[in-house]
Amino acid sequence: MAVDIAGDANAFLGIEPGAEGDGYVRENGTVEIDLTAMEDGRHGVSKHAVTAVDRLLEVTNNGPTEIAVGFNDEYALEHGDYDEPPGGWGYTVNTDETAVVVGWASPLPAEMDHSLAAVRPRLVTTGFERSTLVDGRLKDEVDSKTERTIRPGDRLNIGVIVDTRASTVTANPIPESLDETISIYAETTTT
Repeated sequence: MAVDIAGDANAFLGIEPGAEGDGYVRENGTVEIDLTAMEDGRHGVSKHAVTAVDRLLEVTNNGPTEIAVGFNDEYALEHGDYDEPPGGWGYTVNTDETAVVVGWASPLPAEMDHSLAAVRPRLVTTGFERSTLVDGRLKDEVDSKTERTIRPGDRLNIGVIVDTRASTVTANPIPESLDETISIYAETTTT
């Protein structure tokens, strides 16, 4: 998965590795996320499991106005996860469709009433057939744009959940609208 960023240090939306991003995130004009196992075996995800990396990226508002940050995901919009972007989460799939990744946005832990584990979207076991993958709309820190609005100079957390369970990637078809990209979306909150 790759996230394009401006090469300018003064970009309005700064994206950098989060506290758990070491080994998963590389920066070289773009922010590249690699969740595969490294040679030293420190990273990667388990087969037939759900793996969470709660603090993968931090997004900083370097602009002059408040912004709401989240995702613009065609599948999530089609299935009513949120009415309009930026939504609290977005989906992507790896190239060989052996893993589904759910990216999610939340305030930094110091600014929340709950832990990251408590607000992390829950994954349902039915995969994609006739349902969304995420069941977490009742968590304000994940769903509400107000909770994902950041003032100039403030930061936001981006985490991922990687699902490699057969019930998700094999038993049910992965929607055609998913590919290897995930879109982080930001909009100003003032007119």
